[in-house]
Amino acid sequence: MNESAFFRFAGYSAYFNATVFVLSLIALMIFFSIGGIWGRINDSLSVIWMVSYIPLAVALYLITRPINAPVSLVSTIIGVAAMLAFTVMQTMLVMGQVRFEQTFSAVLASTAVVGLFVLTQGLLARSGSLFPPGLVWVMVIYGLASAIGAVGFQIGGESHPLAMIGLLLTAIAGLVWVIWFGRLLLAETVAAALASSA
Repeated sequence: MNESAFFRFAGYSAYFNATVFVLSLIALMIFFSIGGIWGRINDSLSVIWMVSYIPLAVALYLITRPINAPVSLVSTIIGVAAMLAFTVMQTMLVMGQVRFEQTFSAVLASTAVVGLFVLTQGLLARSGSLFPPGLVWVMVIYGLASAIGAVGFQIGGESHPLAMIGLLLTAIAGLVWVIWFGRLLLAETVAAALASSA
């Protein structure tokens, strides 16, 4: 698969990621309201959501590698490792191999690391003038919000103000950045330009 074809695949993965994220949020809100099986549904969707992030991570790496190869590579390795850790832990939770309390902190940390990976890649792309400034800002907000939300959840659970603010900003910025990024990847002229710079 050449880079242009991979960027198209990653573009569709971005749209898929956004769809699964919305479904996961809906399941989470229902779970907070009535409980029951909706928690497991949310956990299952979160596994799919995180796996669909991996093509986006590779696409970001290919785009930012020419700008600063060491930083791009290290941040991608850390980001993908966090994605895989999240996926394994949530899969074990869904399968009943671990309890929520056993993986709660590690899952939050993994989510925050993924957000900071997105932030780093956005700044790298901005320094190379590859992304629109608005997209970079959304990626930065997403990264910071995911970290703030994780800290809030760790301190006081979902009712903590930092957790609520972080969740709200993460939800909004997360959707905006993946849809915007997917649109760029699926625009033939943009994808061609990105492929030529990779």
